[in-house]
Amino acid sequence: MKSGQRVFHVIARTMFVVVVLLLLVILWLNWCLAILGLIIVVGAYLYSYRTIHQQYLRWMTQFDTLAKGVTQASSFALQNLPTAIAIIDDNGRLMWFNSVFRDWMDCDPDKTERLTALIPALRLDKIWGKSGYFRQQIGDRYYRIIYKYIEPSKRTHYDDEEANALAAEAFTAFYFDDITETENLCKRAEEATPAFGFITMDNIEDVTKGLSDIEYTNLWAEMNNVIVGAIDAYDGFIRNYSEDAYFFCVSKSGLADMMLNKFPILEKIHNLPTAKRIAPTISIGAASGTGSLRAMSEKARSGLELALGRGGDQACIYIGEEDVQFFGGRTQGSEKNTRVRARVVSQALKELMDDSSNVIIMGHEREDYDSIGGAIGVAAMAKANGMDVHIAVSDQTIAIKKLSDLFPTAPGFEHLLISPEEAEKLTTENTLVFVVDVHRPDMVAAPKALDKTKRRVVIDHHRRSSDFVEQPLLTYLEPASSSTSELVTELVQYFAEPITLNVVEASALYAGIVVDTKNFSIQTGSRTFDAASFLRRSGADISIVRHLFMDTFDSVQVRAGMMAKAERIDGMAFTDCPDGLQNASILAAQTADLLIMVEGVEASFVLYHLVDGGIGVSARSQGLMNVQLVMEALGGGGHRTVAGAQLKDMTMTEAKGAVMETARKAMAELKKEEADK
Repeated sequence: MKSGQRVFHVIARTMFVVVVLLLLVILWLNWCLAILGLIIVVGAYLYSYRTIHQQYLRWMTQFDTLAKGVTQASSFALQNLPTAIAIIDDNGRLMWFNSVFRDWMDCDPDKTERLTALIPALRLDKIWGKSGYFRQQIGDRYYRIIYKYIEPSKRTHYDDEEANALAAEAFTAFYFDDITETENLCKRAEEATPAFGFITMDNIEDVTKGLSDIEYTNLWAEMNNVIVGAIDAYDGFIRNYSEDAYFFCVSKSGLADMMLNKFPILEKIHNLPTAKRIAPTISIGAASGTGSLRAMSEKARSGLELALGRGGDQACIYIGEEDVQFFGGRTQGSEKNTRVRARVVSQALKELMDDSSNVIIMGHEREDYDSIGGAIGVAAMAKANGMDVHIAVSDQTIAIKKLSDLFPTAPGFEHLLISPEEAEKLTTENTLVFVVDVHRPDMVAAPKALDKTKRRVVIDHHRRSSDFVEQPLLTYLEPASSSTSELVTELVQYFAEPITLNVVEASALYAGIVVDTKNFSIQTGSRTFDAASFLRRSGADISIVRHLFMDTFDSVQVRAGMMAKAERIDGMAFTDCPDGLQNASILAAQTADLLIMVEGVEASFVLYHLVDGGIGVSARSQGLMNVQLVMEALGGGGHRTVAGAQLKDMTMTEAKGAVMETARKAMAELKKEEADK
């Protein structure tokens, strides 16, 4: 408008100059005509000015009305865009927001000073000065939030000081795009993705042995109906690919619901009545979210093998690539009467040794008598086969020292025990490495030597954990066995080359069985006594074994003090070792063994300080409570009745609290299961 006004004034001045010149010319010719002309010009000017001014005012009014309408329309459009908009300053304060933002938020933005009150997870320090987007759930809605940095204005020349101050500040604008419908569709699609699994009947042969054809068929039909019914309840697909094994497919949400209910199918199968009163059990392996269908089926198969390796009667579920969860596994594994597998494994060991240049044997760190006894038994097989054999041991414990003190009296033991560093030097790609009484690579005595060769054999009696020695050539894992020494003793009997154990070898194996069975009082079956009988015939000296288990007077006093300060909570006993003790792990294990013999104590937990920092835990159980599950929850593992864990970066008080909390949860769950039966 102002530019139009200036043009008008320029034209008016030009016309005025022209008229004045004409009047001067007329005045020179005739002054009367000049006066008359002047009167006419002035009248015309006054009339024209009034008319033009009125028209100008009408134009200005129309322009003002139009501009006001455009401003109101812009403001209305900005306030009511189908997108919520909010602007914040560098302190996260809400400086402005539109009406849609107010409508979409659960709380009143007028009463909320900061955006972080609506989005607690928002990290302004991570996004300030940048542009991008992220997804966020607010209440029951999902949003795609686009943020854009607004730089401060470099020119602040407004009349209002407050406007100048605002222009000099930086802001970030947030644009909220409601994607709830899309997210819900994606979630439903993800829940409908397939999850694969395998089911096998663990002990169908033991349960049905001696039954008539009709009894066998009826029991199998009942188990089959329970298995098929459990999958049909989730609209799943199931087919048996052998008489006692099934393949199934359910939705991911169906598998999640099974996990939430802790696989009630395990309990239903376990409660089926049988003529021999032996509870039938099944094992389940399943996987979801692991990539391709082939990868998922392979993970499910691995889950089944893991469940069987842990003793059966449980479900092992892989969620994604690494996360594995276990359900069930609370029943005692049944000992297999047949020794066919022992004979097959023994023959396979002979063939593996024939194809190897030398043999390195290792157990777990801080070896006990079962670990070193099993290693000495394997060394006896390797020597009988003419192999160069060594046993890698960690820093010498009492168990190793007492056995090694006997070696000078027996031939062939001069250089049998070596350090982990020496084992690493002797290990080549063609070295056969035996891992005994342990199957977790982070717990072996010589991990670097284990990594140098792919020729590995695992012999263990602990229930299998998710962390296992990578790709062993042979695995002999029997969770129902009393000890690794028992397994090795059976392998010795079936080895292709004749083996004559000397007194030290037989006594070491016998000591291994004694220590893990608590002098034949727990986890003992007929095969355990058969192995002990063979070792006695081979020359196992009870006086040597008794000497190995002798305690010093100081050790007895320390254990007595630990027993005296033990706490009994919910049928469980808890105590800890004094700091600075040598062989604290052995004293802790011995104290846990003593506590479990006290009437009214179902499980015992003894804590001790580790040499390299952290807290160790020795756990024992009468058999009703599975202490392996308790220790696994703390990052450890072991056997149903004997387990342990190492808690890093914890004080004794913190570790004791963590152990108590986990154990009490397990006991409460056990009591609930007993009450439901």
